Amino acid sequence: MLFPSLSLKVRLSLALSVSLLLLLGTQYWVVSGAIRATAEDYVASRLRHDTEGLLAALQWEADGPLLRDIGDSIYRRPYSGHYYRVRTDGQDLRSRSLWDAELPLPEVSVGETRRLHRAGPQDQPLLVRVAAFRKEGRAVRMAVAEDLSPLQADLRTFQWHYGLVSLGIGLGLLALQWGVVALGMRPLRRLGTQIQRLEAGEQESLSGDVPGEVRPLVGEVNRLIGVLGGRLERSRNALGNLAHALKTPLTQLFQAAEDPGTVPDPERRQRILEPAENIRGRIERELKRARLAAGAPGQRFLPDREIPALIRVLKRTHADRDLDFTYAGPADERPFGDREDLLELTGNLLDNAAKWARSRVRVGVDQAAGLALTVEDDGPGVPAERAGELTRRGARLDEEREGHGLGLAIVRDIVDAYGGDLHFGSSEPLGGLAVTVSLPQQEGDPNRVASL
Repeated sequence: MLFPSLSLKVRLSLALSVSLLLLLGTQYWVVSGAIRATAEDYVASRLRHDTEGLLAALQWEADGPLLRDIGDSIYRRPYSGHYYRVRTDGQDLRSRSLWDAELPLPEVSVGETRRLHRAGPQDQPLLVRVAAFRKEGRAVRMAVAEDLSPLQADLRTFQWHYGLVSLGIGLGLLALQWGVVALGMRPLRRLGTQIQRLEAGEQESLSGDVPGEVRPLVGEVNRLIGVLGGRLERSRNALGNLAHALKTPLTQLFQAAEDPGTVPDPERRQRILEPAENIRGRIERELKRARLAAGAPGQRFLPDREIPALIRVLKRTHADRDLDFTYAGPADERPFGDREDLLELTGNLLDNAAKWARSRVRVGVDQAAGLALTVEDDGPGVPAERAGELTRRGARLDEEREGHGLGLAIVRDIVDAYGGDLHFGSSEPLGGLAVTVSLPQQEGDPNRVASL
């Protein structure tokens, strides 16, 4: 497909514009040609009348043929633009207007007529009518010509004015056409707005109040939303049931391993507890990965709406510590990603920061390119020698207790699922840990959709 990045509106407008220009160009060419042909036919009819007049004036006397009673002075004035040449009995009769120039007189049969375009005495364009007759038993060939320069000048004037009028009409039609296309695309723009509202969680399905050509697509999208929503719900229910089913056996395993009566050897007890704890951590991580891999549509994450709500929850959770949360939202907020994914990511980072902060937590969001989230605190931070371990892919950070580790493995999974970057550093203004998450713009986000 040519120019796949162009919007449907631009494609339709360009196609219609090219068609309109071709139509106007063809009309201009046809009309100009028709006017030229009509004008030449009119000149040819005058030449035919002049030919008949010359034939009527042709007489033969003792000293040869001659033309009598030619009252029109245009044939007497040199280079007047009107010329004739008559040949009969081997003699030529030429108009004085030719002066010393020649007028072509090709061979034609009696009753035959030819129309020629030739250069005149002063290289002006001539329309020449050649005909052959028989009068009083004698063969007569006659060429009558007229200068087309005045006619062509009038035609050029007409073409110029007609071209200007056509251009004005064409521009008006182009503007009208763009308006009609924009009006026709309005239902699609409304549909695009509905899709954005759907992604933001403001509605559950697309409205069927659309043109008939789009209604089957809307129906299929709504059906797909229902199917995927059902699959997502069943998947999450199954994961919840799995987690609940595994909880009891793992608890029993821990109880048995921690009971000296069951496992009296402390070393053996530790060898059992470590794999069991590893299994519990892996189950939790894989359950999170499975939820991320579901790929079902969800509500969009709006930082200015969701992060303050998370902060309020954390303030209540840590009410005894009187933490000071500061939030700096994006300059231009746009829906981004899946709401549950980003809530879990942001919630884990905020909870982690709140756990280790002494008194202050600062959150900043920037959406200039994708989503950049920074969470800082004034806690003990992470030693420089541990920073490399924190950023190493696949590190089991949720088991670390010396620093910021709780929930960070889940954060890593979400960041990896979005193809983003996770960076740990030191907060210069607060002195604690600074966690920066950078997520690229996701395909299909509303702000990536071309305008219709």
